[in-house]
Amino acid sequence: MIFIGIVTDSKSEKDIEKLLSYNKFLNENNVIFIKDKNIDNIKNVHFDTVIINNKFEKVDELNKILKNAKNVIINIDVDAKCEDLNITNLNLITYGFNSKSSITISSVTDDDVLICVQRNIYNNYGEIELQEIKLENNENYNIYDLIIVLVLFMMYVPNHDKININGIK
Repeated sequence: MIFIGIVTDSKSEKDIEKLLSYNKFLNENNVIFIKDKNIDNIKNVHFDTVIINNKFEKVDELNKILKNAKNVIINIDVDAKCEDLNITNLNLITYGFNSKSSITISSVTDDDVLICVQRNIYNNYGEIELQEIKLENNENYNIYDLIIVLVLFMMYVPNHDKININGIK
């Protein structure tokens, strides 16, 4: 069983849980939300992937968790103090509006959002090549939450191109 750790705020936590509940491949059993108050209880969990979508105060404890992870996915637009994280031996994937991110938000309109995978990403099934992905711009969800779910599908669902959850195509 894979475990995915996500550092995010409470609103995003609820939205990500809701988005993941629409599918049978990934669900709340695979995802643990990492918070300052629960990090001591989960420090021995071996996460396959850790997603950092929010600033985190207990950086030393987070580094202990990252030591055993395979992948780290970081929202480059938040002040996560990446220079304090021990991510040298991990498969690093960045996302955000920054043009140097692995996954960028290319354009946002009232109807849709264009996401660009700018670097090949390696997962358990092979390689995710450079591509553009169009998402429905759903005002109910933060764009970063949609990207988190999209990246999780790309990483862990073999036929992620056939999944359509809340406009993710």
